[in-house]
Amino acid sequence: MQISDAQTILPQMLATALSFSFCVIAYPLYIKCLTNKQIGQFIREEGPASHAKKAKTPTMGGLCFIVGTVIATIAVTLSSSRSLISLSGGTTSQQVLAAFFVLAAAVCCGLLGFADDYGKVTSKSNKGISGKFRLACEFSLGLLLALGFYLVLPGNQSPQIVLNAHAFGSAQLFDLGHKGWEFLDPLFRLMMVPLLMASASNALNLHDGMDGLAGGTSLLVFITMSIMLAVIPGAQALSWVAAAAAGAILAFLLFNKYPAKIFMGDTGSLFIGALMAGLVAYGGLLLWFIPLALIYIVETLSVICQVAYFKLTKAYTPEKPMSALTLAIYKLQNKLPGEGKRLLRMAPMHHHFEALAAEKGHREWQVVVCFWIVQFLLCALCLLGFAI
Repeated sequence: MQISDAQTILPQMLATALSFSFCVIAYPLYIKCLTNKQIGQFIREEGPASHAKKAKTPTMGGLCFIVGTVIATIAVTLSSSRSLISLSGGTTSQQVLAAFFVLAAAVCCGLLGFADDYGKVTSKSNKGISGKFRLACEFSLGLLLALGFYLVLPGNQSPQIVLNAHAFGSAQLFDLGHKGWEFLDPLFRLMMVPLLMASASNALNLHDGMDGLAGGTSLLVFITMSIMLAVIPGAQALSWVAAAAAGAILAFLLFNKYPAKIFMGDTGSLFIGALMAGLVAYGGLLLWFIPLALIYIVETLSVICQVAYFKLTKAYTPEKPMSALTLAIYKLQNKLPGEGKRLLRMAPMHHHFEALAAEKGHREWQVVVCFWIVQFLLCALCLLGFAI
């Protein structure tokens, strides 16, 4: 399938330019507004001691790049409808609805993060809405997104999982909806999308802990996704959403790089994670998201392992004899007194590397750049594998 370079690249460039321009202009005003209202970040006590100086830095910075992404997506969709018709060979309605379904779910996750950030600001602590409630909302949004595609867009509810750029129309596409197994596809989507939405959102939230860290890695992921989605039939509108997000986050990064003038907060991290999940689920990039999100996966596992090891290594003598397995389960399920051991200096893993780097005289931004380099290599390898 041959696709015109102009038809594919120009809308992406326009989306990136519009969102970048909006955010570059808006952020200085937004930062000034947040500073005047004293809407600053509260640093958790168990965090690195060097982060104490970041207290009161304006937060909720994600709200600005959410607005920029939405505005750019709407503008590009309206101006590029003819290109979309040419690329899809027919009506644009399903592509546009698919893109805006994904964007709407991500915006709702961002608003959930905004409520969490606002709760922290008003309570003057690092505690916002409860974790269980937030997780339930994320799962619910993912389920609504999956149901929306299944009920409203019957022709676009089950995009195939793309293995590479040359797989279109060949056996290299993974598709549950054939050979009598059609009923498995919607079931798979209904289970997979909520899980992906919740896991990606929380992984990005854990990853966002150093100046420019989450902004830089997510920028590279969105650029890579935009390139991949641009050549997948039926996913061009999704590629414009990814391009708009990349432009907005690039502008944010200018103000979030070390030393940060503003943080994205849960508002931004939940939006980014949810948007990645939606683009992956309905763009056919599920398999490619594993290497693309490898840093986020490792960061999440580092927290899980740190907490589990800390609990398991606490000294505890039960009143009644227990098997080793029962005792381990009991320790994991209950908050026991005392101190356990730690696998890492601090979790998530970026704080572990930050602590090690500080001992050797290296600065925070140097650790962040190392993460950017790793993410760049992962994205480059994905694009190379996708193109082969």
